[in-house]
Amino acid sequence: MVNFVIIVFCLLAGYLFKRKNLVPANSYKAINAWIIYIALPAMSFTYLPYLKWHSELLFAFVAPILVFFGSVLFFYVLSKFITISKRNRVTLSLISGLSNTSFVGFPLISAYYDPEFIEIGILCDQMTFFMLSSFGVWFAIKASSKKNEKVDRLKIFKNIISFPPLIGCLLAIALSRFVDLEPTKPFFHQLASTITPLALFSIGLQLNLNLGYQFKYISISILYILILAPLIALTASLLFKLKGDVVQISIFEMAMPSLVSTSMVLEKYKLNTGLGNSIIGLSILIGLVTTYFWYLIL
Repeated sequence: MVNFVIIVFCLLAGYLFKRKNLVPANSYKAINAWIIYIALPAMSFTYLPYLKWHSELLFAFVAPILVFFGSVLFFYVLSKFITISKRNRVTLSLISGLSNTSFVGFPLISAYYDPEFIEIGILCDQMTFFMLSSFGVWFAIKASSKKNEKVDRLKIFKNIISFPPLIGCLLAIALSRFVDLEPTKPFFHQLASTITPLALFSIGLQLNLNLGYQFKYISISILYILILAPLIALTASLLFKLKGDVVQISIFEMAMPSLVSTSMVLEKYKLNTGLGNSIIGLSILIGLVTTYFWYLIL
């Protein structure tokens, strides 16, 4: 119960700080820098060295892929029935197909399950980032580029391999094979513990609840994010008769609201940032309710 109270408190605190202008407009960027460069790599060193690898963990990597390409297909088909510009279609595909597996996902795993299951969330998060920084960036570039303009694949590759949480993940796995990291666990645990309050406070600072004239798009996007995305992962698990903690946590992660970092890709490539931010903000608020029902279902 206390974890859920912390989630609501930190979100509300960030939102009120923003509304009352108690912090600079872009102060969330400094918080995000701490989370990305320090806290998330520390999270990997806290949990991954003790993870027992087995074939079931593959589902933690597969689920984000299914959800992402499911979103691309969903909005492509939808565009055949309702009028959606290519710019808005790609915006909706990206913002709907990438779940907030870390900033919101980790705190909710702790709230509903047990902190030890965060190790599964980390695997989902790494694949989610990979989808954003590879296929997500590729789709964004194609949507904003002139016809026949080529995508810089080398630049995309460099962005992926230089992402601090991914480096932390790989180092934690590799070093644990040769070095006993147990003495460092308290140090990394303290750093990792800053993720929940800071990430949620940062999200509160960025909340945008402006529905405006794009309410139809926002509604459809949130339907996919909070209902269809976890349903796709659940259906895949049932088709292949998969069960267990890995499957359950992975599906739960796919029920998270929209990934905040997607907004930066939308902004960089001049997609519909206003629409994306509105979806992110509203999906977080509604997601606090729908994730409870997904927890009961799972």
